[in-house]
Amino acid sequence: MPLPSAAYVTNWRKQLRRRLPASLKARMSVVVFLLVLGAVASLALATLAVAERGMRDVMGRQQYVSLASAAVFIDEELDAKRNVLRAIADSLAAGGAHDGASLQRFLAAQTVLSKEFYSAGVVDIDGIVLASVSPFKPQAGLNVKGRPYFERTLATRRSVISSPLNGSISGMPIVVVTQPVFDARGGVRYVLAASVNLRQPDFLGRLGALKPGTGGYLYIMTSEGVIVEHPDKSRIMQHIEAHGPISVPTRRAMQGYEGWLTGTTTQGVDALFAYHRIASTGWILASVYPMSEAFAPLHAIRSKILLAAVLLAALAGLAGWRVVLRLLRPLERLRRQVHQIRRQRLGIEALQIERRDEIGDLSRDFYSLVAEREIAEAQTRDSERRLKLLTDHVPVVIVYIDREHRYQFINATFERWFGVSARESLMHSMREVLGDEAYQLREQHLLRAFAGEEVDYEFTVDNEAGERTFHTSYVPDVGESGAVEGVYGLIHEITKTKAMHTALQFAAATDTLTGIANRRRFDEQLAQSMQRTRAARAPMALAYLDIDRFKAINDSLGHKAGDEVLKEFASRLVRSVRASDLVARLAGDEFVIILQGVNGAAEVGQVGAKILDAIRQPFELASGPLPVTTSIGIAIFREGALTPAQLLDLADQALYAAKGQGRDGVALLEAAP
Repeated sequence: MPLPSAAYVTNWRKQLRRRLPASLKARMSVVVFLLVLGAVASLALATLAVAERGMRDVMGRQQYVSLASAAVFIDEELDAKRNVLRAIADSLAAGGAHDGASLQRFLAAQTVLSKEFYSAGVVDIDGIVLASVSPFKPQAGLNVKGRPYFERTLATRRSVISSPLNGSISGMPIVVVTQPVFDARGGVRYVLAASVNLRQPDFLGRLGALKPGTGGYLYIMTSEGVIVEHPDKSRIMQHIEAHGPISVPTRRAMQGYEGWLTGTTTQGVDALFAYHRIASTGWILASVYPMSEAFAPLHAIRSKILLAAVLLAALAGLAGWRVVLRLLRPLERLRRQVHQIRRQRLGIEALQIERRDEIGDLSRDFYSLVAEREIAEAQTRDSERRLKLLTDHVPVVIVYIDREHRYQFINATFERWFGVSARESLMHSMREVLGDEAYQLREQHLLRAFAGEEVDYEFTVDNEAGERTFHTSYVPDVGESGAVEGVYGLIHEITKTKAMHTALQFAAATDTLTGIANRRRFDEQLAQSMQRTRAARAPMALAYLDIDRFKAINDSLGHKAGDEVLKEFASRLVRSVRASDLVARLAGDEFVIILQGVNGAAEVGQVGAKILDAIRQPFELASGPLPVTTSIGIAIFREGALTPAQLLDLADQALYAAKGQGRDGVALLEAAP
């Protein structure tokens, strides 16, 4: 039987506590009752168990002895039938009957045959039945040669008892008993064969009187498991397994076991089994005695003993109740005093601190505990006041969220920032306070925190005060058991910090003169664009440009005019390409354009021509109109292991080719795969 689980034991204890009375006096009386009941019942059951084991041994031996006696009785019955045949065989040998008619008259004159046997016949050594007596009409030419019992009789020259078989004429289950008839020279002349109908009420009729009790029974089977005798006559000649699997004791008996043992029948009944072999046939005589009947008197005694144990425990509980009442009077007085102190009707000095027993010790300890508690409560109130003052004035939202996602603590900053009452939000869920949309934004982060992870995330609130950005940190509150009992939430505003960071990022990636991307941003974007081109297999192009004869412009008009040309040049480049394309200034008058997702050289050539047209328009400077041209080198990239530096170098080569063609033109090169 498996042991109960720890959860089952814990639940059982909880149920027991609920069922016990609330009063200590009643509980102690119940405990006394249960202890006495358990002790008496355990002693009684243990004694009965020992008695039951002893009784089982005695009854088992009795069953086996009874079977041994029954086996002797069966042997005597079979020997008696053999003796009858032996006497008839002697009379037949001494008489002169040898032909069929005289043999038939001889058998008819043997009235004892009809009393002891179902049928009988005289068989010659060739197996031919010469004469017979039976309830049925004789069958002419019947021959039993080759049948085991007949052949064994001839071979051993002795009486033989056959195995159970079905009669060839009657169809009844029978056992054949044979006796050889000898001639004057000692040879076998005839075989006298008589059958016993196994279904005759008087066959082994006295066997039923030996059955154990009213529910037990005896049966006989061969060592192969064929039933010879059974209370249910329909099972005779059937195999023991014809009605399903056999019990373990029966299987052991078929394997040669003799004796008694306990077990379970195929119907699930616990029983005593006993087995003994019949010496003359080798058959197995078996008895089955249900345990419930065998030990019925003992079980009746058990019920009476348990009832007596309950009565004795009840008397002990009643006596314990009276003793407990007397012993607990001082404790009851102390309870009333504590009750009055709790309701501030008495001071703690009213306790029984003058007593010198356990009640006095308890009173003094309670007095000290209450005094210390009052001091601790005062200190706690001061600490809470200081903590609340601190948390309500820090520029950070502080909250505590329990496992049901309810707010257990909220500081005043929460109300100032989000316009939600901190007092009204306590003990309400985040969904109720913030709404479904805001809760769903926070839920995934909160679940990670309750899984034991420290979580940081940002969120934005857009209200009448404008768009504000906040940073939230969730810190798990891990209890002594290792489980997360709640989550601390710390929220601080990062709107200004975020804006400053964005401005710094923009400044770090922007050319200060022209306002377009600088070399740093170009390097980052080029590497990303080449990676996307490899993944999407969509060509890209890199244009490398400079202003024709820019040094002459600086030298003739000055650097201020040169700066105006650079700014206007950058502006025209941005207007000439798509918004998705990146225009950047590398240095001086060197510019690059990343053209992402182009269709081929024809489209790239058109973009270059558009840029040339845009630049050819005169630049309006303070000193007057200025004609400006540019040279463009474009490298087309489709796939391969080319690095960003190599692609830039290829575009630079195309630029030099455009310069070599006379400037104010476009040159294209395609990167090898």
